[in-house]
Amino acid sequence: MKLATIRNGTRDGALIVIRSDHKAYCSAADIAPTLQAALDDWAGTEPALRALSAALDAGSVESKPL
Repeated sequence: MKLATIRNGTRDGALIVIRSDHKAYCSAADIAPTLQAALDDWAGTEPALRALSAALDAGSVESKPL
């Protein structure tokens, strides 16, 4: 699982999950709006982020090219 932020005009940016081949990403906003928010509630967000990462790798969620 690789997490990153993308600029969105806010101080912290928006949380994204990067596909394991590093060629695409998807938003993780439904889980946590920022990486800091995800870290602040890691016990609650980590399972959902791992599931989103697996779905992204499987091609079952919409993604954008990097």
